[in-house]
Parts: sequence; structure tokens; C-alpha cells
Amino acid sequence: MPETILVAAVPLGPGGTDDRALRREAEAGITAAAAAGARLVVLPELSFLPYVATDAPQRWSGLAESRDGPTGRFMAELARANRLAVLFGLAETDGRGLPVNAALLARPDGTIERAATKRCLPPRQPGDGFGESDHFRAGTDAIAVTRLGPLRLAVLICYDRRFPGHWAQAAAAGADLVAVMVAGPAPQDPPGFFRSELRAHAAGAGLFALSAARYGVESLMGRDIRHDGETLAVARDGKVMAAGDSASPAPIIMSIPVGRAFDAAMPTAIGTSPPTQDLPTNTRPA
Repeated sequence: MPETILVAAVPLGPGGTDDRALRREAEAGITAAAAAGARLVVLPELSFLPYVATDAPQRWSGLAESRDGPTGRFMAELARANRLAVLFGLAETDGRGLPVNAALLARPDGTIERAATKRCLPPRQPGDGFGESDHFRAGTDAIAVTRLGPLRLAVLICYDRRFPGHWAQAAAAGADLVAVMVAGPAPQDPPGFFRSELRAHAAGAGLFALSAARYGVESLMGRDIRHDGETLAVARDGKVMAAGDSASPAPIIMSIPVGRAFDAAMPTAIGTSPPTQDLPTNTRPA
């Protein structure tokens, strides 16, 4: 019998100045995923923070934490209590300059390590006073594989998913699964673009993909900010295996083969081809 592993993604709702509601959503989703047998849970980008990239950074600099801060301790305890690994997003600071947009992994024993940083920060859009580069410095971590038992995991944070080269690097590193952590607006993307994009990248690289996205609308800065990603499980042939509810923190579960079972066959072609340029020209970065 091929060896398989269950992984899960938990969407989270709009953020605010109080992160307790998002923490409760995350805890409920992680507990449900653990009960279903998942060994890894993926949460969205900057998991418990509102989307503030278009606002003045000095207003929000206090949201950054070290990995052993309150959020890290909370996630470590959830991982230990549920005996699984949790991939979560944090504005990680070392006390020097701007923080990085980081993906941290809390292992079942409660230890925390950094799995990825956001390498490519989207450009500031016309009409916006500030952008992500005013809040974060670009990550310099190589796209690499994190081992979770037999699972070989690579992580792309939101805008980094746009670049086919990043998927190729994940495949070259030997990944089984690419976790894509998403938050923020992409109003210039046509309907369904995120799903088509994820399917195309998964099929082009021959990898499973699991996205965890924020949902809903935030209104902290006098205008609505809509989260435009989707929570999806995509097979290595580009087929959608599961999709999250756009207004619910219920997890989606994905079963994938690992180890030698994973290497058996190349993906079949699907109708959508991988992008032929690094960034689609009809999109606003997310």
C-alpha cells in the first residue's frame, strides 16, 4: 500500500485590532483537523494580523514579534496539544530594522523553526501611500524543503507564488507539497484567477499544492480591504481536490502520497497552462 499523509488548511476571517477572534478560529480549525487525522495544518499569511500594508508603518510596527513571543508560544502549545505540526504566519522581528514576513513551523513537540520568508514584496499600487516594502524587508531564505517525517514540504508566501521559478526551485529541492499562505487584496485579478493560477503552477511543477487564505473584508483604515485568495487543495495534475468555504474557518483535508509512492508518475496535462512570464500582467499583487 502506498504511504499517505493527511494535511489540512484552515482559512481565517478578517483581522482587527484584537486578534482573539482569529486565534479562536485557528484553534477550532486545528482541533478539527487533528481529529480528522491531519499531521500538518497550514494557516494563512500573517495569520493573526490585519492587512495594513497600505497604511503608515509606524502605526503598526508594534504588531511584529519574535518567534518566541506571544503568538509563537500560543502556536507551540496548540501543536503540542494536538500532536501535529502547524505552519503559521508572523511579522518576525529580531529587533533590528524592519521585520520579515515569515512562515514559522510549530512542530508536535512545541519547537518552532522558520520554514520560509516572503522573498518578493509586491510593488506599491497607484493611489496607495504605502506598500509592503514600507512594512517589511524582503526575505533572503532560499526555497528549501522542510521534513515532517516522510513529508517534504516547501512554502511560498502569497506574492511569491506568482513566480514559476519558485515552483521549479521547490520541485528541484525534492518537495512533495507546496504550502501557499495567502492574505490581502488582488482586485485586478479576474474571477477565478487565483484557482487557475494555483492549478497551473501545481501541474507545471508536478507538485501538490495546499493554499490557506484569509477571507472576508477588513475596514480598519476607512476603506474596505477584501481578501481575494482561496483555500484550496490541488493535486499534482492540477485538479482541485477540496475547496474551503469563503466564510468559514472549517479546515479542508488533503491526502497525498509521500516517499517512493510520490515518484511514480508525472502529472497529466490540464486545460490551463502555466504562466509564460514571471508575473501575469493583468493582476494586482497579493
